[in-house]
Amino acid sequence: MVTDDELRQIMPNCAAAKRADYLPFIQQAMAEFDITSYLRETAFLAQLAHESGELRYMEEIASGAAYEGRADLGNTQPGDGKRFKGRGPIQLTGRANYKRYGDLLGLDLVNNPTVAATKEVGFRIAGQFWKLNGLNELADQQQFKAITKRINGGYNGLDDRIKYYERAKKVMNSDDAGAVPAPPPAAPAAAGQAPAYPGAVLRRGSKGSDVQAVQQRLSDLGYSLSVDGNFGPGTANAVVAFQEKNGLGNDGIVGPKTWAALWA
Repeated sequence: MVTDDELRQIMPNCAAAKRADYLPFIQQAMAEFDITSYLRETAFLAQLAHESGELRYMEEIASGAAYEGRADLGNTQPGDGKRFKGRGPIQLTGRANYKRYGDLLGLDLVNNPTVAATKEVGFRIAGQFWKLNGLNELADQQQFKAITKRINGGYNGLDDRIKYYERAKKVMNSDDAGAVPAPPPAAPAAAGQAPAYPGAVLRRGSKGSDVQAVQQRLSDLGYSLSVDGNFGPGTANAVVAFQEKNGLGNDGIVGPKTWAALWA
């Protein structure tokens, strides 16, 4: 799995603070969507570097007005062009795509489109897009040009993409089996003290003692949910309600900030 030093070498213009902020979410997205071998990692990181300007852009600079009325993007309602402008490291665009990927990830991106530009959600969308469009298989065959066409619809910026690809192949460990060590369970908390963050975001489908700790804390704070160690819809709804109350957005995912806020 990609390390901070490898990411620094692949994207030398990305600030250290941003790398540190984004890296855990890049790693988790790669693990979640099976981007866990040398060939898959190098192709994914190269395309990510080009598409996001070395993680500089998580939202399209243009207003999105140019997409207004684009039926091919599902923009059928007034204001859809700006509302569903390109967001995330692989620029999710259009109402239809927000609906599709939101449904796949268990998120309401139609009513909350701006969360597609967050690190917690944006990299998951990129990973889901990558896997859904067969890019892992193309990466296995080193069909980098074909990957570019599936992402871009053509070959825009191909030379720049190849530059990152060649750099990534030199930087990444070719013996990397892609194993992602399971994070240790959260340590019991002393009174008034947050338990240690588990090292991986918790979301729908997550299970175990860390989920149970979150559920118990939410229950203690007055939210109604089952404390069973299974991160289902009830837990997600409680997390969203807690996030909205505390100005943390509303993606329903327990990342480092939400975890810390629960015990603040």
